[in-house]
Amino acid sequence: MKTFVLFIVLLSFSNLLFSNPGDLIWKYQTKLPVYSSPCVSDGVVYVGSWDNYIYAINYSSGTIKWKYKTGRSISYSSPCVSQGIVYIGSEDNSLYAINISDGTLKWRYQTSCSVISSPCVSEGVVYIGSYDCFLYSLNNSDGTLKWKYQTCNNICSSPIISDGVIYIGSCDTYIYAINSTDGNVKWSYKTDKWIQSSPFVSDGVVFIGSDDNYLYAIEASDGSLNWRYKTGDYIHSSPCVVNGVVYIGSGDSNLYAINSSQGALKWKYQTGLPVYSSPCISKGIAYIGSDDHYLYAINSSQGTLNWRYQTGKAVRSSPCVSEGVVFIGSDDGFIYAIETYGYTGFKDNKSASYIPAKSFSVSPNPFSSRLSIFLQSSGAVYSLTGQLIIKLNKGKHFLDTSKWKEGVYIVKSDKECKRVVKVR
Repeated sequence: MKTFVLFIVLLSFSNLLFSNPGDLIWKYQTKLPVYSSPCVSDGVVYVGSWDNYIYAINYSSGTIKWKYKTGRSISYSSPCVSQGIVYIGSEDNSLYAINISDGTLKWRYQTSCSVISSPCVSEGVVYIGSYDCFLYSLNNSDGTLKWKYQTCNNICSSPIISDGVIYIGSCDTYIYAINSTDGNVKWSYKTDKWIQSSPFVSDGVVFIGSDDNYLYAIEASDGSLNWRYKTGDYIHSSPCVVNGVVYIGSGDSNLYAINSSQGALKWKYQTGLPVYSSPCISKGIAYIGSDDHYLYAINSSQGTLNWRYQTGKAVRSSPCVSEGVVFIGSDDGFIYAIETYGYTGFKDNKSASYIPAKSFSVSPNPFSSRLSIFLQSSGAVYSLTGQLIIKLNKGKHFLDTSKWKEGVYIVKSDKECKRVVKVR
């Protein structure tokens, strides 16, 4: 039955020939929208869904490893993995700590209202905000409370820790800097409207968006304002800072790239509808989702479009890039794994060399115990993460694959590649 299900999934891959970034590798369907953002750890993709479940999905094949049901929807909270435990919030008012090995519950901490904030783990402590207005500090071993700090309104923002200080926004319009050891406030800075964006700390500066349309750059040491930049609408997206540039989305449908030291606009790229998603920057590309149903891949230095991928509905989930694959959820209920590499060569992680090379054929696809490969020049088979499996000379090859792990493999020859999938 498992093999049959995987085969059905593969029918959506077209001919499984992927030569360009932006091609679908696999997609996994949940029962309701996916606003939660994926987290990848040790070959597994973790993500929550409005259908109440957190999912653990095999990175290479898109098959389910396990799923755990919470009491209500997992809306905006995104998973955090640390030391064999995945942490995530739910609208059943709880923070969950789940064993990544088998999906069993380690502990659960209940607040007084929905938890749509995402957890942050540091030095044996889990920090999480709740709609009950509190920021919680919990022991990660057993979920017992260390301290909690009350703001004056709901907390949608997610905490971040830097140099022993927790930074978090609140719908009471303030961003807070809170001492991680005792929960005492170091400083607070007031904006003009709710803060649903989450902070990012870089080079001693806290960057955060607000519903008042502004992106703020605030000194982490004392809470003084460095600069602020006005966009055309609310900012629910959270910033990402790379190489002196702040990237952030806005309700005005744009992704902005802003100089982090001066607050000057570098470029902006307009999508078709508001941007709730937060950007992820990898190898010179800014990835971000939009309510116009697309995941965008935008050149981070120039602001030009590299490619975009259309899902079935709005994309409010934020992308995660790992080993050349971008993972993202959509309101259509699917979790997507999409190619990011351009195949001018494929890097062998062990030798740090690139395989050169012409046409070839592979059959069957999917395969189980045997794989037939015909090459017109030398080539190789790799795992999805780039580990060399076997080098091949020109000619016909009949491989015994009975001991290969299930998942996606890449067959390379010259400038061509094909993804093939091992099933039981």
